[in-house]
Amino acid sequence: MFRCVTEIRFEQVQKNGDGRNKSFVFDFVNEFEANDSWVDLTNQCNITFPKNIYVRDANNNLFPLGGTTTDKQLKNLFQRGDKVTVSFGYVYYESGNEIVDVSQIFTGYISLVTSKKPIVLECEDNMWLLKQIPCKPQTWSKDKTVEDLMKSLLSGTNFTVNALTKTTVGDLVIQNESVAQLLARLRHDFHLESYFSGNELRIGSQVYIESEAKTHYFVFQKNIISDDLEYQLKDDVKLSVVCESINTKQSQQRNKKGQYKTQDERLSVLVYYDSDGIARYEEKKAGKDFPPNLEGERRKLFFPNVTSAATLAQYGIDEMKKFYYSGFKGKFTTFAIPFVKMGDNVKIHDPLLPDRDGTYKVKGVKYTGGIFGHRQIIELHYIMK
Repeated sequence: MFRCVTEIRFEQVQKNGDGRNKSFVFDFVNEFEANDSWVDLTNQCNITFPKNIYVRDANNNLFPLGGTTTDKQLKNLFQRGDKVTVSFGYVYYESGNEIVDVSQIFTGYISLVTSKKPIVLECEDNMWLLKQIPCKPQTWSKDKTVEDLMKSLLSGTNFTVNALTKTTVGDLVIQNESVAQLLARLRHDFHLESYFSGNELRIGSQVYIESEAKTHYFVFQKNIISDDLEYQLKDDVKLSVVCESINTKQSQQRNKKGQYKTQDERLSVLVYYDSDGIARYEEKKAGKDFPPNLEGERRKLFFPNVTSAATLAQYGIDEMKKFYYSGFKGKFTTFAIPFVKMGDNVKIHDPLLPDRDGTYKVKGVKYTGGIFGHRQIIELHYIMK
């Protein structure tokens, strides 16, 4: 027997000496959902309370959570900016011993409190704070890395920045924008992904950190509840990749200081497999677009400071191999254990068709829970082996 455990902790944030400094825990709600992924920049969580729920104050008085009450304490129970931590899991017995298996699935801040019933809290992870931090307008030199830029912008905060990569994107003009807006621009212009792991901002040319990845085992007809998985054969995969790189080149002209002028040039190649399964590439010419993608899937990848079309194409081929395989793609639903995070590996076993077994990288996980039980919806990215 597995008993669901829910723990949603709130920490009020005091503003202008208003006395809001309490912490409290809800061990049940109607439902909640949260996600863990690098795809959306900001991980989010929604918490829905039952329609008829009451709060007891310090004087043992009951007040409805929501409605038309004018009680100041109730109105200030939840406010934008309060900290939220959500954990879920199970309590069960093994060999006569009670096992408490609970994992934290979300930590962040309330971004919106709805005013109608049922009460819904919309929350965002640490990226919500980065939306409040302005950038100092400047031009970040092409010789400096994006990782160092973020360290500079976040100095004086509780956030750290990963130092696993050193990524440059040319001279970067920073305008009147928040740090989160700058991260969104880096994603749009240079395909540089960024996300939070705890209080560490991870940005650069590396998304997954394999040394942190755990491997979990899932079996059809056992701990895979349902699935939206499609088994593809390698020969049926239609895939192409547009690879881009921005390079700084020196011209023969000089500026007023006598220094040679520089300009950024974008190098683009289209990588694909021909009808014989051989990898080919085509370099983009000025004023001419790549052939349209009429079938299959086309991805975009960014590799900094690559000056050779052949080298850029090889990087694209190496990356494309991850998605050119016989195996599963899609999502599947399982229970709250084993607990899976973005970047972990999942090994899938099919007892009926063992030839389809494989290990996959986890692109993201959606967590749900509440009165209907706990679930994880796991999205696969590519096959590991």
